[in-house]
Amino acid sequence: MVINMSLFGKSYKISASVIVAVLLLLITAISLLLYWLNDNPNSKWTGLFGGLAAGMIVAIIQFLMAWQDFKQTEKLKKLQLIEVLYNRASRNQYEQFIRNANRHIDVVGVTAVRFFNDFADTSSGAPENARVLLQALERGVGVRVLLPADDYIPATKKADADKVKTKYSELVKRYANLEIRCFDHTAAHSIFRIDDTCIIGPVFPELESRNTPALHVMKSSPIALNYMDYFYSEWEKAKKL
Repeated sequence: MVINMSLFGKSYKISASVIVAVLLLLITAISLLLYWLNDNPNSKWTGLFGGLAAGMIVAIIQFLMAWQDFKQTEKLKKLQLIEVLYNRASRNQYEQFIRNANRHIDVVGVTAVRFFNDFADTSSGAPENARVLLQALERGVGVRVLLPADDYIPATKKADADKVKTKYSELVKRYANLEIRCFDHTAAHSIFRIDDTCIIGPVFPELESRNTPALHVMKSSPIALNYMDYFYSEWEKAKKL
């Protein structure tokens, strides 16, 4: 945890662990000073200050032993990590993300076929949970999808890519807030951004995306900022499908 402080018009960031260390040292020093200044060794205050000083010394030793853990915890907090995903196979989790989206959904992948198949079913009688992307579009959520151009899609994925094109041709007539663009290289990153959070991870050529690990982080995370900068840069250069 980092605390922002302002002094004489300047802003300072102070680690919580540093504040704890300073407070422990200060209380210990005051306790030792009061113990030393007390002239009566039999006074209850002498025992109180002595016991407090001894307790604080023990606390300082324990704090120093745990210092590395404090530092590691603070590093993780700076990364704004929500969850480590060992795979991306959970349909229910993505359904909930889309259902809760209010402003933006940005996707980068190889074909995005699961995204449209699972959540944009336009067939009559489709279950409600298979229509959450359509509902998001109807709420006015902006949906942007970045995919490789045809020349950079693996042969085994061509059929999936064609399905996505067909689905997009159908949906774009109804929803102006849906857009797919294509970049001229193979997919290297997977991004699923929902408002202020992101699921980010690598793309492995020989491995299905559902079986690859990912990080669920806040969009303001230092890691996510790099991924989103990548998204914005690719989006500007990409061609409309």
